[in-house]
Formats: sequence, structure tokens, C-alpha cells
Amino acid sequence: MARSKKAGIVTGQGEIRRLWPAERDLFKAHLLRLDAVTRRERFGTAVNDEFLENYAVTTFGVGGLVYAYIEAGEVRGAAELRGLEDIVAQTGEAAFSVEKAWRRRGLGETLFSRLIMAARNRGIGTLYMTCLPENVAMRRLARKFEADLVGGYADVEGVIATGGPTPFTVLDEALDNAKGFATLALSLQRQFWSPAFRWA
Repeated sequence: MARSKKAGIVTGQGEIRRLWPAERDLFKAHLLRLDAVTRRERFGTAVNDEFLENYAVTTFGVGGLVYAYIEAGEVRGAAELRGLEDIVAQTGEAAFSVEKAWRRRGLGETLFSRLIMAARNRGIGTLYMTCLPENVAMRRLARKFEADLVGGYADVEGVIATGGPTPFTVLDEALDNAKGFATLALSLQRQFWSPAFRWA
């Protein structure tokens, strides 16, 4: 896998784009593939399959969106932005999960860039992220985006000032969403017209 000259964009075998509610099962399958250590790093505690299945159902509500790295039709990494329903607070929460075999490829950095852009475009001036003290990779990623890290024994919280939207960030997200929606539409069309759905 290689990166393009545009900062943070991962190219090659997969793509990074927004996930839509119709793709909830892809997100759920990704969460269920996470090993025990990655699950604990993501949620701050041990969680079982039932918890993850319920979590996937509620993720695509009005208060959140998901960007994902998709390779061969499967989500291998995801970044979530929550808190969009609270337009008064102008704050949001970021969370990340990358499957073990897909780490150390720059996915976290690229997903984080997308999330910050989405936050800026929605008027979210402050982005929060929480991780366990031993999650060195996440702390390093937060520092790369100039996050202020505060914490102790239980967890570490990162605070990031995102900045405001610009015509370029709005256009960039619009183009990305258009591409992602077109990909979804094509996928659904292929499913509908597959042999299993055709009349004999």
C-alpha cells in the first residue's frame, strides 16, 4: 500500500470514505473482528459480541458519522465522530478502531484527517478523544495533530482545536461524500441485479 502526495490519503488496495446507514453491517462485521486487546483499547474496557452488535445499530444516528478504510469490500479501520446533535456545545468526540493486521499503514492518521475536516465543516471547534494510558499508538497520533493530552491512571484525554470550515474543506468533503455515495449505489445495484435476485 502506498500514500499519494496529498497528505494522509491512503491509496493502493483500498479506499477511505464515509460509511452510510445502509452499510451498517460492514461496520458491525469490522467491530466483531477486533481482537480482545483492540476492543479494550477502543472502548476502554472488555466488551463482548452482543455489546458490539448493539453499538453498531446506534452508531449511525443523527449524532454521529463514520469514516472507514474499505479493502476488498470489508471495513478494516473506522473513525467515528459523535456529538453532532449538540449544536450549542460545538464539541465532538472522536474514536478509532483499526484491525490488527492493518495497523502501521497510516490508516489512523488518514482517518483522523477526515474526521477533523468533518468536524470543522459542522462547526465543531473542539474535538475530544479518550484512550488508555498504555495505548501509545493513539497518544502518538493525538500529538501528531497537536492535541493537548491530559490524564492519569485510568485514561488519557486529548483535546484538539479543529478550526473553522473553509470553502476548500467543504468542497473536499462534498466530493468525498459524492464518491462514497456513488460507490454505495453501485454496490446496491449489483446486489439487486445479482442472479439470486433475478426472476427465472
